[in-house]
Amino acid sequence: MSEGIDGYLSEADFRHAIASVPLVSVDLLVVRDGHLLLGLRRDEPAQGTWFVPGGRIRRGERIADALQRIWRAEIVGELAGEAPRLVGAYEHFYERCFDGSATATHYVVLAYRVTPASDVMLKPDSHDAQWWAPIDESAGEHGSCPVHPNARAYFSALRGGDPA
Repeated sequence: MSEGIDGYLSEADFRHAIASVPLVSVDLLVVRDGHLLLGLRRDEPAQGTWFVPGGRIRRGERIADALQRIWRAEIVGELAGEAPRLVGAYEHFYERCFDGSATATHYVVLAYRVTPASDVMLKPDSHDAQWWAPIDESAGEHGSCPVHPNARAYFSALRGGDPA
């Protein structure tokens, strides 16, 4: 495999890796006043469903740094001084890749509960809308759009149920 100028895999090698190995990512479970922040996904995977913000961990990147980078990339507002708390490890399987191709993807996801310092909102880059979903309810859909099954598992974990 070859690295590009920026230290990342070439496009061809990255696509081979996606088809060959699980990707490691973090999801941000942003909780405020008993509600979980969800975004209506504009992009694959999980396009057209409600999901939490998150993203892949880069090679050589510490988890704490990935959490900060993804927070800055996806959320407007400040993260509280309180350290993110690991809720659990999950496996997410998708029939489509982030670019919309038919390459199936497998993610190993570390879900972290994070507390915003104040009011926050999702950046509109990859979300068409946002919703503060009540944690104490079983989230099925909102505005006729489904909550993705992988995101539904987080509601149970935040209520103290089975984390995976």
